[in-house]
Amino acid sequence: MHLTSRTDRRSPPGSSPRQIRHSGLLRRCAARAFVIGASLLGLAAGQAQAAPAQPAARSAAAETQTLRLNVPDVQVLDQNGKRRSFYRDLVAGRTVAINFIFTSCTSICSPLSATFKAMQTEVARQAGGDVHFISVSVDPLSDTPEELNKFARKFEAGPGWTFVTGSRKSIDAILKAYDVSAGDPNDHSPMIYLGHEPSKRWVRTYGLASPQQLVERLTGLSKAPSATDAKAATQASADATAAQIGAMRQIAAQQATRASVVSAASGTRGVDYFTNLPLMTQDRPRVRFYDDLIRGRVVLITSFYTSCKDVCSPVSFNLAKVQELLAQEVDTPVQLISISTDSGIDTPEVLRDFARRHNAQPGWSFVTGKKENVDWVLHKLGLYNEKPEQHTAVLWVGNDRTGAWLKLHALAPPQAILEAVRKVL
Repeated sequence: MHLTSRTDRRSPPGSSPRQIRHSGLLRRCAARAFVIGASLLGLAAGQAQAAPAQPAARSAAAETQTLRLNVPDVQVLDQNGKRRSFYRDLVAGRTVAINFIFTSCTSICSPLSATFKAMQTEVARQAGGDVHFISVSVDPLSDTPEELNKFARKFEAGPGWTFVTGSRKSIDAILKAYDVSAGDPNDHSPMIYLGHEPSKRWVRTYGLASPQQLVERLTGLSKAPSATDAKAATQASADATAAQIGAMRQIAAQQATRASVVSAASGTRGVDYFTNLPLMTQDRPRVRFYDDLIRGRVVLITSFYTSCKDVCSPVSFNLAKVQELLAQEVDTPVQLISISTDSGIDTPEVLRDFARRHNAQPGWSFVTGKKENVDWVLHKLGLYNEKPEQHTAVLWVGNDRTGAWLKLHALAPPQAILEAVRKVL
């Protein structure tokens, strides 16, 4: 289903057939409507920690666990064009902070980089020793050393901050080691890695937290953890997750005011785009995805999984409020569709319990099924990730009859989602 803006009817360029993960034309063409997360370009360094972009897609407990990583020693280039061995030259024997950016990014990369700059300043203030900062480009085909050098100067990167690019193969090896999606650069998350390589201790954490807190956590990795430290870290992570959800709501509200409608190009059929694969819902043992859930309907579509410990419940309660509001304010029936990213665990019975606990009313389908079928549907919607916890809080608002679609953050205020529905009617 090709989509074009109502103010620009030109069809967007097609993606490579090999790029199945990003073949979702909805995602490509609606990028103007909403890049996943906050549109934060130009945010000042002092504001960076208060502006999350997309959900930190792991539980608070998981965030505090020490990780064991196999860091690849691949050949890369730094921002000065110098050839480096990633592990031996940049990581081995060091305390390091690693984030993932790309220079043409218009969402979270500037805040992530501003946070790194603030961390570097804080380390210098504390005389924190040999801490090295590494920013790995997730778009190595575009990010030449020259582009990275310009980006580094923009953030006044000091000595000890290396920007990395290289061959697609080398960068993919790094991304795989750090569990970062090698797909659409716009879908990279605001998570960063803090590591003390001599002790092989790493943590994965939210990259837009307070620079002072991140530095404290980074420099603390060289110390042996105690039970008290672990308990405090878990509580701090839980508090941070709650704060992130609140900040995400604010960003989602801002994004909703700027979201615009994109429209299906003439001559396309929804069934050809969305597929009509057999799936299951919490109360129906067999449905056809397009025929039974989308055809001729106004729909809200998002992804989730029932054992999610962070954004899924807030999103689902938010959508329950939306469903109640729609029943009061809109005459046209609206079908809500929540697709599980963990179909192996989320059986219809599990989904039924989740729906009940989140006040779902008739007209809201929680979808599961064979993994290959669910994964392909998620692919087509631009919502697929290899791991359930990497899902994003995207909400598609669409009208299958008119071909009008709009993309929001799923934590947008219920009233804003109501207005989005009105835009596509």
